[in-house]
Amino acid sequence: MLIILLVAAMFGQGQSWSDYGYYFITAFPENIAFYYPFIPSNYLKITALYNDTSVDVYLSHTLMFTNTLQSGDTTIVTLNVEQYQFGQSYRSVIINSSDYIVVLSVSHRGDSVQTNVVQPLQNLGTIYTIPSLNYSEMISTFNEMGENISKKNSLFRLVIINSEDVNNHVIIQRQQFQYTEIILNPNGLVQLPINGSEIAIVADYRVAVLLTHPCVETASCRCNMVVNQLRPDLQWSNLFLVPSVVHMSKTWLHVTSAMNIQLSGANLEPTNFAPYPSNLLSIPSVQSNSQYIFASDAVSLRIISPGLFIELIPLYMFHACYLVQISSTQGEVLVIAETAYKDNVHIDSSLLSSTDWSPIAQTQYSSVSVILDGEHVIWHSSSRIGVYMFERMRSGILYGGPAIALKMQPDPVGCLLHSTGFEIIQTPMTWVQSYQNCMLTKGDLFSPTSAEDQMQISNFLNNQEIKEDLWIGLRCSLFSLDWYWQKGNMRIYNLSYTQWATGEPGDHVKGMCASTSPNPSDSIINWKSVRCCTNLKSVCYRKAKYFSL
Repeated sequence: MLIILLVAAMFGQGQSWSDYGYYFITAFPENIAFYYPFIPSNYLKITALYNDTSVDVYLSHTLMFTNTLQSGDTTIVTLNVEQYQFGQSYRSVIINSSDYIVVLSVSHRGDSVQTNVVQPLQNLGTIYTIPSLNYSEMISTFNEMGENISKKNSLFRLVIINSEDVNNHVIIQRQQFQYTEIILNPNGLVQLPINGSEIAIVADYRVAVLLTHPCVETASCRCNMVVNQLRPDLQWSNLFLVPSVVHMSKTWLHVTSAMNIQLSGANLEPTNFAPYPSNLLSIPSVQSNSQYIFASDAVSLRIISPGLFIELIPLYMFHACYLVQISSTQGEVLVIAETAYKDNVHIDSSLLSSTDWSPIAQTQYSSVSVILDGEHVIWHSSSRIGVYMFERMRSGILYGGPAIALKMQPDPVGCLLHSTGFEIIQTPMTWVQSYQNCMLTKGDLFSPTSAEDQMQISNFLNNQEIKEDLWIGLRCSLFSLDWYWQKGNMRIYNLSYTQWATGEPGDHVKGMCASTSPNPSDSIINWKSVRCCTNLKSVCYRKAKYFSL
């Protein structure tokens, strides 16, 4: 059974899903909660992955924040605004950056707190299936007393945000072939109440979709706002490892699917679901042990508990590196790792040392909970892991969800943002433009300063069957007419090793910049001088970059 499950997990429905990007768009849904008279405290936590990253934040098309961050820096941008009205508005929040960042949204009013990892543009889609949630049934399940359910906020809401700077035609599909059409303004949004008849969203351009409720009741006279950014259907999968969260009092599983599916798991009897199911599946065993869930086709799964929605991480979306950000002193991180390699999980620069790992039945995985506060990087040196982060409000109610996923590729040294390697820049540019372009991608025009370097570039270009000239990081001084290597912002005039082609370098009128010169009769790539304003492709070299706080 285990082998079948692991093979099935390979058929993830979408591309890789990492939480970093250059462009994000979101909104702050309404948070009524128990302390309604309190002013909301809504903010973004923005973390830069690279140095000298400029960040701009816009609210309703107005610039609210601008700053430059260094790698590992986190800044808080407070935006005390909520989307409380139904219909269309311009209360979207846009985050732009010059390099990779991650964004965590925090909604806070009184004792009601929710966090949401904001997804970058590349993770958004045009087709979403809407979870069908029966509010009355759900609250009755939580409280076991249906007659005390408030009628004031009996419906969930959808916030649909146009990610594009053009008009976006959006269709809300309903059962019995009914539908609603909306034209979203550029970067505008719409908030709609939903009653369970809505089944799908289809848009011409990519949209972000938030499923939210301003005041899900959790106990008598107390409630909590919930928010869940939906994944587009192309990101669904069929195998999940459900985290066990310590002291979660009641837990149910909700499945979203557009077809008949069967759900099974280590502690579940096989259960059939019709398309667009609304019923909740009780999984009391997950309060003490994590477990796997297998679906016969691609689905989206959520854990639902009083005041909490957690969209589960499909197994194929496990990453090697995560960022966790805990604001309170009641933080808990749950890690799922392959049992054979569980001792290679790191928290920052130290190994996660624990004897409390629990095997997940009928799988090759185990899970462990760790008490943490503050910001940490959790990574694995050789395989992918799943990480969730949780906190508790003063009332004891849990909030949180999947941690911020950074990189899928494991590395024995740390959280690898990009590996060492060559990259051919296919756009022909001048030498100066090529040099600047490589710098922007956190590299340099390749500078082979030794025979070993020259053999590296020669092997790479020969394997790529490159037969044309490419810029390298060698040029001539306008003042001294000496050749030098331009590496970053440093000039290195010591040319103890050269590989000029026959008759090169020519006189300075011929050229004061250097390119590769493929030699059909020799595997070693030679150099030649070229006019610096010539448009050539180039070869960049990037050193490995690791993320730390």
